[in-house]
Amino acid sequence: MTLNRRFLIAILIPTLLIDIGMGLGNAFIPLYARGMGASMAAAALISALMFMGQALTDLPGGWLVHRFGDKKMMSSGGVIIVLSMLIRFFSSSLLIFTFSVFLFGVGTSLVWISRMSWLKKEIRGKQRGNLMSLVGGSLRIATIIGPLAGGFIAERAGYKILFASQGLISVVALGVILFGVPQTEKSEDSYSDSLKSASRRWKTGRGTILAAAAGIAGLTVLRTSRGILLPLWGGELGLSEGHIGIVMFAGGLVDASLFWISGIIMTRKGRKTAAITCTAGLALAIGLLPLARSFPALILLSALAGLGNAMGAGINLTISGDLAPKKSPAAFLSFWRFAMGFAGFGGPALASWMISAAGSTAAPPVTAAVGFLGALLMVFFMKETRKH
Repeated sequence: MTLNRRFLIAILIPTLLIDIGMGLGNAFIPLYARGMGASMAAAALISALMFMGQALTDLPGGWLVHRFGDKKMMSSGGVIIVLSMLIRFFSSSLLIFTFSVFLFGVGTSLVWISRMSWLKKEIRGKQRGNLMSLVGGSLRIATIIGPLAGGFIAERAGYKILFASQGLISVVALGVILFGVPQTEKSEDSYSDSLKSASRRWKTGRGTILAAAAGIAGLTVLRTSRGILLPLWGGELGLSEGHIGIVMFAGGLVDASLFWISGIIMTRKGRKTAAITCTAGLALAIGLLPLARSFPALILLSALAGLGNAMGAGINLTISGDLAPKKSPAAFLSFWRFAMGFAGFGGPALASWMISAAGSTAAPPVTAAVGFLGALLMVFFMKETRKH
């Protein structure tokens, strides 16, 4: 089987399906939570629990992938995602619904670590930037299809049908993983060897790793906050689920149309340039959110956020892949994912805290400032990782 075909079956198709499922319903989690009686701040925090589930799974997930292999843990993650959607569909209380959001994060963490381990083993450095931009691009395609369809389904058929649709897509993704992903060899080294490999990598590149982690963490704060603050702001403006779906669709359309530029930037100008450009665009769009007082204004800011995000399609995957040791990368990738998981949780959690402390208009500019701070650290302290 050729590399492109193996990449298509093992990585791109399952990733696209899972991302479409996420895009279909995740933008409406805060709105559903509000409908069940949660405050605006609590709704943001409930949405953030998906990232907490990811973070808490990342460290043991690295050991599990190393111990049992890429395919087994990718399949296990798919099963947990399907289970979370079943719980979400049958939930009748806010607490059970919240647990399903957390469990979804657990499943996506296992799929992510397995996917990254497979990519590191199978794809050479020269190909990694372009192929990983395709992985990032699958999310962009999902952001076109998902929110628009999700808003239409939620408004016309209700949230239960929306969650059932998510579950069906998750089942198809699990089927592709179970029957289409080739079995990979487990690492011959022990996990302690993987930890030693990560430790050696840390000692030889501590400054760059810290700066890169700070920059990607800031970008992650912006990305996760974007998916929560935009729908919540639309809800505060009184927009329907269908209109909020259109807002998210506008950003996704720009994002998906231009994601291929990221591969060119990363290959020709470097990973650092792509990350900083992406962060600046997202920070500007989120920071201006309090000025959006109408449906068209919110669409424009969503499109601006999509433009910024497109400049960094696959940047997290690429930089972490660049920095990870070639031999036994599972431990390094799990620590990286652990840090980014908490950054993903930190964005909506920060927004939730700011909404509670200072009102909804304070959350977007503070979130934008935190994200941009990460970019500044990357500018001054990160060495270009493309050479790795």
